[in-house]
Amino acid sequence: MRKVVPVTLVSVLLLAGCGTPTHWEKPGVSSAMTATDAVDCRRATSMEAFLYQPRLPPPLWPYRRASWKQLEDSERFYAENRLTAFCMRNKGYELVPIPKSSG
Repeated sequence: MRKVVPVTLVSVLLLAGCGTPTHWEKPGVSSAMTATDAVDCRRATSMEAFLYQPRLPPPLWPYRRASWKQLEDSERFYAENRLTAFCMRNKGYELVPIPKSSG
């Protein structure tokens, strides 16, 4: 039973890294303008993510505070990504898969 857990965990982690790479695309827009819009959205959402995520007091035990800070940071990271995607879609961009090269 003990060997099943590590094998399952490793296989889940390996499969998690197999996602299709994507990029933002909008018809008639250059890649430089796409990058500028992405940076603008990322800047706006990084400030908004602090307001979006509730801040809770850390636990009283000192050894738990580091994991609490990691939890807050990861929640803010995911909020920034969701808000950035929302911003880019509002600007008319689509998230499309990057075609695989034939080489």
